[in-house]
Amino acid sequence: MSEGSPKNRAKNQEPGAKTAKGVQSSNDIPQSELKEPATHNIQPATETMEVHHHPQLHHESKPWKEYLLEGFMIFLAVLMGFIAENIRESISDHKRTAEFAQSYYESIKKDTALLHAAIRFSKHKIAACDSSVAILHLPVDQQKDTLLYRELVSGTNVLPFHSSSGSYEQIKSSGSLRFFKQKMANLMDEYELQAKEVENREDIDLRFITDKYIPLTVHMVNIEAAYDFRFSNKTAHELYFTDRSIAATREWINHIMIVKLLRMRSMQEYNKLLEVSGRVLSELKKEYDLE
Repeated sequence: MSEGSPKNRAKNQEPGAKTAKGVQSSNDIPQSELKEPATHNIQPATETMEVHHHPQLHHESKPWKEYLLEGFMIFLAVLMGFIAENIRESISDHKRTAEFAQSYYESIKKDTALLHAAIRFSKHKIAACDSSVAILHLPVDQQKDTLLYRELVSGTNVLPFHSSSGSYEQIKSSGSLRFFKQKMANLMDEYELQAKEVENREDIDLRFITDKYIPLTVHMVNIEAAYDFRFSNKTAHELYFTDRSIAATREWINHIMIVKLLRMRSMQEYNKLLEVSGRVLSELKKEYDLE
């Protein structure tokens, strides 16, 4: 075998000699010089890894009394909230009802004043009708034309009564009528019905005055003089009568008597309404301490 063979070259190469590339082979380094890797600082992966164990959740069952207590507390809380809400609504409803009661009370007081005025007006008109009829029953030469004019003009006057029903309608439309005691609600309904009766009588009276009595008066007397007597006690116009026949006088008397009867009928309704209004005001004062 020649010296140039790879095997001979490996044998002839001295220890520690460099290779052709100048790099010492590990095979040429003595075993004593080879350092073993330091393993004392390297710990096994099993020692460095921390194993996290999730603790088991232990559900301990509560005694049934605790469940019962918790349920009772929840029920009590709901009940107290419900009671508190009802109390709040009750206070709010009572306050609103008191406001409606005050407004209604003022309306009835206003109606009462109007009723008293209507009664005074009716008494004066009835007296004028009686005076007119008494004069017309006299012979023509004994009739006092100035007085007759004044009384006849009084018969044409009207003073319709209209109740102040706005407060009551507001109470009904808002649904607040249910907050009033039954006795009070019944009185309010009674008053409303009687007020409508009064207004119905007023309509009948007004229609007769405008459709029958005024046209007859226009035909019988001088309206210029009647106008003057309507606003003063004297006139510069002629006091004439277009027809003084017995038939015309009787027709006039009949019309005047109907005017009187209608006023008397209206007065009956006024007095009924006044009686109801007195009970309404009394109940409102007592219930809501109104003045």
